[in-house]
Amino acid sequence: MTAFYIHYPFCRSKCPYCDFNSHVRDSIDYKAFEQAYFKEIEYFANNSVDKNITSIFFGGGTPSLMPVDLVANLINKISQKFTIQNDCEITLEANPTSSEAQKFMSLKKIGINRLSLGIQALNDDDLKFLGREHSSFEAMETIKMVQNLFDNFSFDLIYARPNQTQNSWKQELDKALSFRPKHLSLYQLTIEKGTKFYSQYRDNKFTLPDENLASDLYNMTNQIMSDNDFEHYEISNYAHKNFASRHNLSYWQSDDYIGIGAGAHSRVSFVDLNRYAIQILSEPSQWLNKNLNLGSAIQKISKISRIEMIEEIIMMGLRLENGLSQAIFLKYFNQKFDQILDLKKLNFLIEKKLLIIDEKNIRIPEESRILTNSIIQKICSTIF
Repeated sequence: MTAFYIHYPFCRSKCPYCDFNSHVRDSIDYKAFEQAYFKEIEYFANNSVDKNITSIFFGGGTPSLMPVDLVANLINKISQKFTIQNDCEITLEANPTSSEAQKFMSLKKIGINRLSLGIQALNDDDLKFLGREHSSFEAMETIKMVQNLFDNFSFDLIYARPNQTQNSWKQELDKALSFRPKHLSLYQLTIEKGTKFYSQYRDNKFTLPDENLASDLYNMTNQIMSDNDFEHYEISNYAHKNFASRHNLSYWQSDDYIGIGAGAHSRVSFVDLNRYAIQILSEPSQWLNKNLNLGSAIQKISKISRIEMIEEIIMMGLRLENGLSQAIFLKYFNQKFDQILDLKKLNFLIEKKLLIIDEKNIRIPEESRILTNSIIQKICSTIF
């Protein structure tokens, strides 16, 4: 099974916290972009082993700015070259502005069955700080509209913001839960190099909650979500039963995924039976010109080595609530945990209650998941 990602690299403005491949443009040649996307779809169709598509995800950037016809044409092209499963999850990321919300019914008609809304905050002061174009009123009105159109929708919130207290975050999260979403993505604000926030934070223009408060906010978030019947299935993602993002699970369970569009990445098995890491040019104009004039905008393609693949499987799998499944190692290497990892060297993590290992899974307990990155490093150091 394969996940399919389409990257739309444009936004109306660049948010100060965002380090994604997003750009602001006055005009876009959508017909040319469609042809470039088509070339990449055909490339992967000609080379991929597994043509069964279980999820399609339009990400960005702000893909809700795309013309509906372009979205429809891309879905149709994928269906011509691949086999889209009957229950395929087709997600589009959207901003909650009134102009974009007018498209939601049309998007549903052409096959989008899941919306992911970039809400980020539910109060106007923090929305302004985060550089968002919408107001809290617009956000809540858009959520109400989406409730009536889609059985499956999600929205993002950013917390651990400057001056945020446990009480103010609890009130905001309770407000979000009052809209009865099936899925929420809740991210702590991080400062990424190259962003506007990076220079502002460096120059002491604002401060973030200290480590103790950030940890308290994280633990409180987990408790509130659990009390509302959400499964904490990945570090920043929460879902009601059967509503976890199928597309994201494909990444974390190390399934094949195809990415097209400027800056997209792929991990995909080709007809030569090797698995490849593919990176596409990130600058949109270069991506467009290379595709249209040379037939490809691939910047880098490399065969994934055994050790690289094991490290990726560990890094992705341990983000999940259920952890890393031994079945994935058996699938790719026909080997069990103890044939790939020196488990004796992990006993100290088990003794400190930072890791749980049984016959089927290696996982990080809920109370230790805030330490996931350092635990992953220690596990990767034990690979044979």
